[in-house]
Amino acid sequence: MRTLLIAAMMVLMPATSWAAERALSFAVSGVVAGVKVSVGASVTKGDVLAVLDLTPFQAKKRAADVAVKATKTMFDLAGLRLTQMQELFDSLSTSAENVELAQTAHANAQMAYENARAAQALANWELARATLKAPFTGSVAATPGYPGQVVNLNAGTAAVVVINTP
Repeated sequence: MRTLLIAAMMVLMPATSWAAERALSFAVSGVVAGVKVSVGASVTKGDVLAVLDLTPFQAKKRAADVAVKATKTMFDLAGLRLTQMQELFDSLSTSAENVELAQTAHANAQMAYENARAAQALANWELARATLKAPFTGSVAATPGYPGQVVNLNAGTAAVVVINTP
């Protein structure tokens, strides 16, 4: 009888929705340049909520882009040099040691190029995360973040914007 009563109560009780407050912050450390929303504003997924000072992120990206270009040139030149050494070796005009040196230089240039590409990918990722975007639809409940606020992931994550979700 008791189980039947509980089941009947569950069927007759209206469904309630629970709103949740979600405290949001950046995925990278930096200094908040501005909070772009105000309390009570409706936001949809992808809306810009806040932005860090982009200067260090843009500088890192520019440096990474230049490093990729430079190491790609060195890698291409090392490949040409290796081809030349192999041709000279085939025509008995150079030693096996010179070919091995060219192979080592080519491998080192390839490693430098791949490392530069990885640094470029990381710089692009960090630059993209320097803009806090709404991960879902909701309304802004609070904006504890402020321009000049230091976001330090190593010291704990401080909320910049709090959103209520339906």
